[in-house]
Amino acid sequence: MPHADCAWLLDSGGAGRGAWQGGVIHRIMEWARSHGALPSVTMGASAGGYAAADVATGTEDTVTKGWTWWGTGSPSELNRQLPSGWRARGLGPFRAHLHGSVQYVMAETELAALFDPRIPKKLLIFTTRVRRRDGRPFATIDMIRLFLRSSTRKLPSAVKYLPAHYLEDLVVFATPLPPSLQSEWVRPLGPENFHRVLEASCLVPLAMGAPIPAEVLAGGGAVADDQLAVFMDGGFTAKMPITLFMEDSRYRPVAEWANTRQTIIFCCDPAGNLWETSSRLRRLNDDPRVRRAMADGTLLVVSPDHPIEAGFLCTDNDPIMRTFRRGQEQGERLLRSDDVKRFLGAS
Repeated sequence: MPHADCAWLLDSGGAGRGAWQGGVIHRIMEWARSHGALPSVTMGASAGGYAAADVATGTEDTVTKGWTWWGTGSPSELNRQLPSGWRARGLGPFRAHLHGSVQYVMAETELAALFDPRIPKKLLIFTTRVRRRDGRPFATIDMIRLFLRSSTRKLPSAVKYLPAHYLEDLVVFATPLPPSLQSEWVRPLGPENFHRVLEASCLVPLAMGAPIPAEVLAGGGAVADDQLAVFMDGGFTAKMPITLFMEDSRYRPVAEWANTRQTIIFCCDPAGNLWETSSRLRRLNDDPRVRRAMADGTLLVVSPDHPIEAGFLCTDNDPIMRTFRRGQEQGERLLRSDDVKRFLGAS
């Protein structure tokens, strides 16, 4: 299957906005696959990382498989599938649904497509490595602090809760990553660590239970600073790493490796805000580099054109599927748009 010289950057947004995003990319994937124009690079954090993996399997059937299944299993049944000793339920059954979904959707057939070396595509999943500044092990109080940080993310900057107790680093897991690009901050993604990396990328502490210890994600050898570290929601450090990839020398080599001629951002914010992180401290829409890319036709931003019904932690399949179908309908409208057809046709 031919792939276009185009990257798809998938935004985070929880289950609700993730279902909208799933519906949109389902329709656009269907078109792109039939026209030999699937993206050569997909990337994202949280629900966006999950969507990026869906796209990287090369078929929109993976997207359908995930969202039609979401919220259908009983929490007790799903909890039995979790590794023993995990504080899994958090504030509700979302963690159990997440774990079950990752295992069910990304099964043997999907993994084979994802890691098929004959298919020229690249997948990047963003996670956040968190360590306490005082060197102590991560504890329940830390989950509470980071949950409060996440739950106040939409408040004005002056009243957001931004705890200073932690060292946080974006860690990118990528495939097929050349050995020369591997580092503490850019690590290989493979079948042996894929499910846990994807789960970590989606995980908001407390709301979704405990974060994932660093040793569980081992894929590139031991890293000294991983000691006592945990991994969680990639959106904490990179929802939209557009400028971060340009400005931070740690990520510049992988950004150059994943660079394409065009980029589509599937932005889950109905207002079209490109927030750099989930804390919403830096809005990238007015960055001259972003505005220039939009003006010269190398960047297309797709965002919801309607209110999103399903909520962030929704595990009810009925509103999820209504949200998914409305996303599909928007995808169909986009494919009839002259601007979108022109952009896709130039990919």
